[in-house]
Amino acid sequence: MEVNIFAAIAEAIARGAVLIGGIALAIILILIGGQIGTRIITGDSLVWSDELARLFFAYLVFIGAAEASMRRTHIAVDLQDTFGLSPAVDRIFDLVRMVLCIFVLGIIAWGAWQIIPVVENMQRPATRLSTAWMFYPILVGSALMIIATTINFFSCLTGGSIYRDSAKPAQDKLEH
Repeated sequence: MEVNIFAAIAEAIARGAVLIGGIALAIILILIGGQIGTRIITGDSLVWSDELARLFFAYLVFIGAAEASMRRTHIAVDLQDTFGLSPAVDRIFDLVRMVLCIFVLGIIAWGAWQIIPVVENMQRPATRLSTAWMFYPILVGSALMIIATTINFFSCLTGGSIYRDSAKPAQDKLEH
C-alpha cells in the first residue's frame, strides 16, 4: 500500500513539473517571438526579454530535470543489461547510485540555499528583478529530485516496481 502512496506522490509532482515546464516554455517562446518581431518591425530590441527568457529557461531545465527524475526517464546506464549482472546485484548498484545522487543533490540544494540571501539585494540590469530568482529553480529542482530519488530508493529497497525505468517497456518493444 505504501508504494502506491509513493507512486501517487511521484506522479503528482511529475505532473506539476510538466505543467510548470510547459508554462515556462510558452513564456520563453512568447519572449523570443516578441524580441524577433520588435526587431523586424521597429529595428529596436526589447532589452528585458533576454533576461526573462534566461530566467524561465532555468526554471524549464531544473523543473524538467525533476520531472525526469520522478519518472526515471533521465539518462542512465542499466548495468544488468550492459554487463549481464544478476537482478540482486543490479539492485545494489541502483541503491548505491541513488544514495550518491541524494548526496550530490543535497550539496547543490544547500549551495543554492546559501547563495540566495547573498544575491537577494542584487538586481538584474534590465528587469530590476532580484538575482535570487535565478537560483530558486536550482533549489526547487534539486529538492524535487531529492524527493524523487528518495521515493525510488525506498521502492527499490522494498522490491517495488515504481523504481524501475518507466521508459523501459517501450525500449524493450523497440529492441525486439
